[in-house]
Amino acid sequence: MALFDLQSALDEIYTKEQKEQILQSFIEEKNINIFRNALTINALELEKILNSEQILYEKISEFCYKIPYKYKSNLSSMKAFNEGFFYIQNYSSYLCAKALDVRAGQNVLDMCAAPGGKSINLANFMQNEGYLACVEASKDRFFILQENLKKYGVKNAKTFLKDAKSIGRICPLKFDKILLDAPCSTFAKMGLKIQKNTKEIKQITSLQKKLLHSALLALKHGGELVYSTCTFLQEENEEVLENAFRNKDFNLQLLDFELLNADFVQAKSKEFDLSFAKRVLPNDYVDGFFIAKVKKL
Repeated sequence: MALFDLQSALDEIYTKEQKEQILQSFIEEKNINIFRNALTINALELEKILNSEQILYEKISEFCYKIPYKYKSNLSSMKAFNEGFFYIQNYSSYLCAKALDVRAGQNVLDMCAAPGGKSINLANFMQNEGYLACVEASKDRFFILQENLKKYGVKNAKTFLKDAKSIGRICPLKFDKILLDAPCSTFAKMGLKIQKNTKEIKQITSLQKKLLHSALLALKHGGELVYSTCTFLQEENEEVLENAFRNKDFNLQLLDFELLNADFVQAKSKEFDLSFAKRVLPNDYVDGFFIAKVKKL
């Protein structure tokens, strides 16, 4: 079975300069992003702790701090980390949860939730109020999810060890907001360290299409959904969206959203206007990601 050619795939999507930036990001040591857990600590208290530990930081959003790579081991051994005051998370993952724009009191679903970072994000944005359903199909990862939600003081979540492909059938029209950070080839995270053959890519894209279909069934009319992956491939991103937009059972609208402190290029399609979907370009602290926001009319 032929291996998938990542180099050629990048050539089809990005300029020469953007491709060089992407390939360079795979070999650089990335700075660390930490997400402040506002459920347990305010910004001044966390910054006081970082200063006392002599850890340099740059505040890049209300919740996030960029920290030099050399402090990585320090962060994971800190008492503040073990007590759930902050979560170590790539900034692109935070942006996926942020793009969903959840509010306190809403019914929210995190479809592929483990290890729980984005669920922790969502609980923070919801101020621990409302209903947060966290679904995970892997038993081992499910228990990690539960442990993390407990550690970070998430009170409004209920966890389900379940195949997310069944959620649309079990819970039709239930959720105001859904986050589907889909299983993917992880090329944007792992780069040339991994290899996938064309059969594996087809299997992954089939799963992604089924998960998105399930999510759209579970989404209320007027509800909003974020679809994201940590891969570059059009097969796993634009083509998954195109498949959903072709489905006559759904009336869908692609929404614009802000990406604070991240560079991106617009998604492209010959069939639909997908320009509001964004391909996050990797840099010294951001992984490559694909993020799209959809409203179900």
